[in-house]
Amino acid sequence: MPYYKDFAECDDIFGGFFRKMSELVAEGDEVLIGIQRKLAEINLIVKFIWRDPEMTLTLDFTKDPFTVHTNDDVITPTATFTLTTDVAHKFWHGQVNLAKALTTKTIVARGPIPKILKLLPAIKPLYTRYPQYLADMGRPDLVLSN
Repeated sequence: MPYYKDFAECDDIFGGFFRKMSELVAEGDEVLIGIQRKLAEINLIVKFIWRDPEMTLTLDFTKDPFTVHTNDDVITPTATFTLTTDVAHKFWHGQVNLAKALTTKTIVARGPIPKILKLLPAIKPLYTRYPQYLADMGRPDLVLSN
């Protein structure tokens, strides 16, 4: 059974999560500002292409605070990740080993992947913020236990 039933729910959760993180950057959240800076250093514009349900989300870290674009076909990403929403859900809980997922093609990536892999420790705080966001929005049913 998939975690997300349709595009609207997927956008509400994933899109909402990243929009909230961008708002917190603008409000001065030091941890998120640190993540923003590290991703901006490599001029990262990342596009997630999700399946089941279909959706794209582009995060532009060259802007401060970073911007979030749903189903955008205009912005050219520097990196693209294609995966199912279920794998994305597990990833943002910290339950997916990115290197292994890339090797097994559970996640298909294009772009400066070695640079991005080096930045994985920088995004680690999001692994606790995502489940907290789900709980805060009234969706504790989607929070995965470790």
